[in-house]
Amino acid sequence: MATQAVQIRPDGTVVEKKVKVRKSEHEDVMWIATAGGGPWKITFDTPNGSPFSMTSYTISAGASEGTSGGPTAGIAGKTYKYNVRNAVTNALTG
Repeated sequence: MATQAVQIRPDGTVVEKKVKVRKSEHEDVMWIATAGGGPWKITFDTPNGSPFSMTSYTISAGASEGTSGGPTAGIAGKTYKYNVRNAVTNALTG
């Protein structure tokens, strides 16, 4: 099982927001708060929802957090958008 890393800058913007995970390969995503940034909350709060077992993931300051077991729902080939939020204020970042 592969894991796709997503780096979150200290200002909450993402280095490379788009990642491709394969449901058939049970690939996961790992969000990483770089340079002590955070805490961040990743939310799949769009109409398509989350392809993973949870709809939100919290990343502590300077830490990392990810999915487990790969995509468990949704349609293969479909795009699922996520947001990065300030975990304290819930405000959207960049």
